[in-house]
Amino acid sequence: MEIYILKFLHFLAIFVAGGIGIGGAVIQSVHLKAKQAPTPLVGKSMQILGIMGLGSLIILWITGLALHGIIYQGVNLGTAFTVKLIGASVLLVMSIIGNIHIYRSSKNKMPPNAKLMKPITTIGRIALVFVIAGAVVSFNNY
Repeated sequence: MEIYILKFLHFLAIFVAGGIGIGGAVIQSVHLKAKQAPTPLVGKSMQILGIMGLGSLIILWITGLALHGIIYQGVNLGTAFTVKLIGASVLLVMSIIGNIHIYRSSKNKMPPNAKLMKPITTIGRIALVFVIAGAVVSFNNY
């Protein structure tokens, strides 16, 4: 039963993180094209979504490590799995840095620094590609 609960939480966290990632990208894109800063209400919403996204990444790490221990007994699953873990680590670090910056900007009533947020977002998206590609190769059961 434990494995089913962990898988459920893992997939739920993937769903939440994915939705937030896509939604955040759409909101950012619309504001960039309009050349307008988000309203304070939208900014607060994005801050909450950022925290939820970080929380889902942490849940993904916890449940993923637990599942790896239960299903594979901690065995090295190869290069693709290592690439997946590196990508997930980079994604987690980018999420932490972005959330800290947005929190500080909000606290100081300043808009987030676009020159800092753009590379964080880009690196996070690239890391996500490595996570997904690594998972596809690692867990290939035909």
